[in-house]
Amino acid sequence: MTRIKTRMTLGTVLGILGLAWATLGAMPGFASGVGTQCSGQFLFKMNIIGVDNPKTAPMTNTDRKTIFVALGKQGSPVNSNIFLTQGAFSVCDGNAFDPAIACDGTPIKNTTLGNLNGAVFQLPCNLNVQTDVACTGVSACYSIFFRALGKPNPNGGTTITTCGITSGGDTICSSNNTELISRNKGTPTFKDVTKALTSLACPAGSFCQGQTLPLFNNQFENFFWQYSNQGLRVGMVVFCGETCP
Repeated sequence: MTRIKTRMTLGTVLGILGLAWATLGAMPGFASGVGTQCSGQFLFKMNIIGVDNPKTAPMTNTDRKTIFVALGKQGSPVNSNIFLTQGAFSVCDGNAFDPAIACDGTPIKNTTLGNLNGAVFQLPCNLNVQTDVACTGVSACYSIFFRALGKPNPNGGTTITTCGITSGGDTICSSNNTELISRNKGTPTFKDVTKALTSLACPAGSFCQGQTLPLFNNQFENFFWQYSNQGLRVGMVVFCGETCP
């Protein structure tokens, strides 16, 4: 009787521990590779991987957490487009080398330019960034952090800029970007890129000059991140929930 009771007790304890670890794994700060970066709720994590040769396979399964872009090299950046659609966080199309496909399976199009090439990432409009026009549609309060991984390359890296395309086919890129993010020596650190990746600061000479617009503002038909890569093989992007202002 004693042995049976001991086994039952041990089994119960193990079950409780398993449940505890499963719960902790889903809590903020316990996502793999994120540590305690998120002070609020952990929402989503993905890697952006630079490759020498274009990918040819379709990558439109929405359970993926990776996007493949052109690699480039120091002093010779190569641009890849990551188109942005509005909704819950999801990698809709992980291949930046072929036609861009939204999460609902439809091609990303522009009225003047037709079908567009690039990867596709879906995310809400960000209420946590101050803009001159309010968000509409699916929105949330969150922060975005980016860190460069892989072999140290202090002189290489990537710069990410939010851009918009008008229905007339004109591209306008924000005057505010992430600046060059490099993989320096030592432990990789996160950089807050929230404002750069969720708003567009209209540059001088543009039709919207002087305004800071949120993602998915109707003055543009398409939004995308211009990922200008100078040799960064792996970048990690982490999305953290925040308290709305």
